[in-house]
Amino acid sequence: MNRDILIGMGGWSLPAFDGPFYPAEQPKGFRKLEYYSRFFDLVEVNATFYTTSLGPQQARRWIREVEENKGFTFTVKLFQGFTHKFNATQGDVKAVKALLEPLAEAEKLGGLILQFPYSFIRTPENEAYLQKLSRTFESFALFVEFRHDSWNSDEVFRFMKYNGLQLLNTDLPEIKHHMPFTNVASGDSAYYRLMGRNKASWDKGGVTQRYNYFYSEEELRDLLQRISQLKSTVRRAFVVFHNDPHAHSPVNGFQLKHMAKPATRVTAPSSLISAFPQLRAFCDPPTEPVTPRLVYRVSPMERRRKEQ
Repeated sequence: MNRDILIGMGGWSLPAFDGPFYPAEQPKGFRKLEYYSRFFDLVEVNATFYTTSLGPQQARRWIREVEENKGFTFTVKLFQGFTHKFNATQGDVKAVKALLEPLAEAEKLGGLILQFPYSFIRTPENEAYLQKLSRTFESFALFVEFRHDSWNSDEVFRFMKYNGLQLLNTDLPEIKHHMPFTNVASGDSAYYRLMGRNKASWDKGGVTQRYNYFYSEEELRDLLQRISQLKSTVRRAFVVFHNDPHAHSPVNGFQLKHMAKPATRVTAPSSLISAFPQLRAFCDPPTEPVTPRLVYRVSPMERRRKEQ
């Protein structure tokens, strides 16, 4: 099962990761994404939600940094102009596609995340807008996250499948009219986004407290059970942890990796094992010290041509 479950975090450059996950003293040339890809096979790029300034050159740089992990996959969050502010331009469309295309060509793109806010409720106008987006980005796998439970119906799921959209299974606190934690997939991949279940602080204390949550072993086993229920219909499952204000997300990630393949010990950063002693039961630090791998500014093909 572990081979088909890609586990990762909502971003790799998170302040809470400095020290527990990344080395406190980072050698010259240290690159966080390259280091991250030694331990996880998936990352959800969140910087793209805030800007469309990241272009194909940046995408190719990411590809070079993870090239040692052949199965590494990126999922990319769509710019907020399309999902929150609704002021995206044709220029934004071109910029998003320009970033995604190198990832797709390198077979490193898992899909595009369309994460809508709680205020985006089901209406005929919003359904029409989703249809428009599905046509705009039809060449990519599209995963849609709804926060409001007005979208929770078989009719909506059929509508999405018809329009080439896949529902993203999001774990949220059971408050207000939040979308429940669904377990569906209409394409070849199931997507799970773990936001935590912090009811008390969801609307208090800002983002830091909203996502301050540590999933229990029982909750992680329930997640594995959900994935198992879809094994006959999907090729792989993406699991992204967003409960990261205190580096809980990588800990839960390593726990899930071990649960999916309990006979195998997991490699984790020694600093994280020290910070979270419960990892010692099934995690070992890398056998070799952390040394930055030279990240070339040319493609592997170009590099081989120069070496001949």
